[in-house]
Amino acid sequence: MEPTVSIAELGIKKPKKKERNFIVITKRLIKNKLAVIGLIIIAIQICMAIFSPLLTGHDPIKQNLANSELPIFSEDHWLGTDNYGRDVWSRIVYGSRISLVVGITAVSLGLIGGIILGLLGGYYKKLDGIIMRIVDLLFSFPGILLAMLIIAILGTSLVNVAIAISIWSIPSCARIVRGSVLSIKEKEYIMAMKSLGASDFRIMVKHILPNAFAPIIVFATMRMATAILSTAALSYLGLGAQPPTPEWGAMIAQGQGFMWSSPHLTIVPGIAIMLTVFAFNVVGDGLRDALDPNMDIQ
Repeated sequence: MEPTVSIAELGIKKPKKKERNFIVITKRLIKNKLAVIGLIIIAIQICMAIFSPLLTGHDPIKQNLANSELPIFSEDHWLGTDNYGRDVWSRIVYGSRISLVVGITAVSLGLIGGIILGLLGGYYKKLDGIIMRIVDLLFSFPGILLAMLIIAILGTSLVNVAIAISIWSIPSCARIVRGSVLSIKEKEYIMAMKSLGASDFRIMVKHILPNAFAPIIVFATMRMATAILSTAALSYLGLGAQPPTPEWGAMIAQGQGFMWSSPHLTIVPGIAIMLTVFAFNVVGDGLRDALDPNMDIQ
């Protein structure tokens, strides 16, 4: 039976939301110059992913052997072409779409699994031991090796890469959520909700989870960097995107044989990966500081 008396009537106040105010957080984030640069890079990549057909006039998988290995700033191919005559700029632009889609999918699936396990483990002591042992088991495998094992079982494809990275993300997310739940569930307003007869599901979803969002948001942002880098690494090893898919890691693998004659085939996608990973990492750092209630605006 749901409570008919509000916790405010019991004289117990919920934590103030002033420190989580959107304007306050935005001001803190803007003060961080690196985070602003990261946001700009991410915004550019999102625009590239959405408007890919408008940003290039070339098909990223169409071959033209007559124009193979053109250098940077060639006519009609400002980032040159690869050994099959495919426009490198087009492949970079369409590759941003693949990186974002795989990254967002992997992180979202990892968050769903991690949040569920973290909530259950942190709230129910009887389940905590079982869930944490499962988490410890997943932690016992190095992340990239765990992803490779899962792909070896499921097969090589970008869908399976997203699944593998999401499974790799679950234990870290579960530990973060569990730690927040253990702290929040001892608060006065949570005890008041229990005494008023609120269901465990209502308490976890409506009162505990919203107050645990700050570390989850930071984790998700920084995990995007890991997911994009891991996608590139797995594709480089031949376990992810398959030719002729324009994926950055696969582009590096295909271009490494032409490092001396056409170094741009490796350097350009490498720079794209570096900038994207850098952007998500610095934005994650900035969000961590902005969401810290102990930080004051100067």
